Amino acid sequence: MKNNDQRSSLLWLAVGLAIVYFSTKYGLGMLSSPGPGFVPFLAGLVLAALALVVFFQQLGKKRRENVKDLFRQKDWPATLKVMAALVLYAVFLKSLGFVLVTFCLTAYLFRIIEPMAWKKVFAGAFLTALGAYVVFNLWLEAQLPAGMFGF
Repeated sequence: MKNNDQRSSLLWLAVGLAIVYFSTKYGLGMLSSPGPGFVPFLAGLVLAALALVVFFQQLGKKRRENVKDLFRQKDWPATLKVMAALVLYAVFLKSLGFVLVTFCLTAYLFRIIEPMAWKKVFAGAFLTALGAYVVFNLWLEAQLPAGMFGF
């Protein structure tokens, strides 16, 4: 097998089938009253089916990709910037609060990763943080870190 997509699809097929197998141990229940393993069972089936689709789509293609090509084609400085921003997001989430840290993260991503004008950066970051707060805190009633500023 010379195609990396085929190899990776076999890995995802195995993961999907493992999810299907282990979800049956929780009990599937009936369609009218699903058990705790029902949704993971369906998710595993979908994952396995999609892996099979990718595998069979790649059967006719005979390309060989090197690991060197993978690293040569990517924009690694941008990837490292995003990873560092996500680590800082996790570090400061509890102390500064969800809304402020989410605003800062999205503003950074809008400005540095995909450069935009400052008005669009602040508007987009504000709307993203506000929307996330409304969805998670008000609608879903999840407990978000308030931080030292209380929001």
